Amino acid sequence: MNTFSGGPDKSSATPSGDAEYRRATPRRSDAPLHCGVLVESRYLSHAQPRGMVRALAAVGCRVTLIDPQVGLLDIENPGWFAGRDLIIACGRSTSLLARLSAAEAAGVPTLNQRSAIAAVLDKAHVTTQLRAAGIPVPATWIGAFEQVRRCIPDKAFPLVLKPVIADDGRGIRVVDKPAALQSVAWSDPCVIAQHLLPNNGFDIRLYAIDERVWAIRKPSALRGESGAVTPLPLPPAWRELALRCGDLFGLELFSVDCVEADGGLQVVEVHDFPNYTGVPEADLLLARHAARRATARRQA
Repeated sequence: MNTFSGGPDKSSATPSGDAEYRRATPRRSDAPLHCGVLVESRYLSHAQPRGMVRALAAVGCRVTLIDPQVGLLDIENPGWFAGRDLIIACGRSTSLLARLSAAEAAGVPTLNQRSAIAAVLDKAHVTTQLRAAGIPVPATWIGAFEQVRRCIPDKAFPLVLKPVIADDGRGIRVVDKPAALQSVAWSDPCVIAQHLLPNNGFDIRLYAIDERVWAIRKPSALRGESGAVTPLPLPPAWRELALRCGDLFGLELFSVDCVEADGGLQVVEVHDFPNYTGVPEADLLLARHAARRATARRQA
């Protein structure tokens, strides 16, 4: 475990608004808030949670990094989360979810919760729940790959093929024509086949931190497009869409990938704890939200 406390990283700029935030944050004791960041090693070099960790230290929080894949989880021993005011999760491994479950069972608040992370990890569950809630999604078929190959209608093409349990875009394939589907090798027992909506090479990503939402135009990863991300004005309907997705799965830190179609947005993915690329002062805003959650536990 690595622990950060005291002030900001001297090599980086201090986020604005720290002094104002400290004054606005009442605490039951003088001890610094202590946040445990449960993070898989593959995410340590990413913009998040690295930026949030630095910003938490900048606003006076103590932060301990916990790798869920190092060491054995002894469910009788709460030492790894003892004294933490909040556990913040970044990752989707079974070992991470197990530790979240143990922390929640002991009454330690978590961000995001285990059930929310597990829900959006299952892409079949995401799509069916979005559709049931009346949230627009592309035409989708779910089943064994051979059934999809035999029964999918020609009008469905081009197709996106997704594993049911998808993480960081792994295993996703684009198939443009019915003939090309015949040569696809698919090892998973089930596949999600979704109509690929035209998008001019760009998608809309809605980022959310609790009730705050931002809209970003980004190159589509499915076609290997390149280019810069661009912040967009946020129409009320887009904000409502993002918050509906967050409420549906119980997420506080999340993003919603969308494509503009038929005069609105259709949702193609929901992700927990993204990088917040293009969101101004994302590091500080994440730290503020986490500190508020940790403070609420102190005051309970």
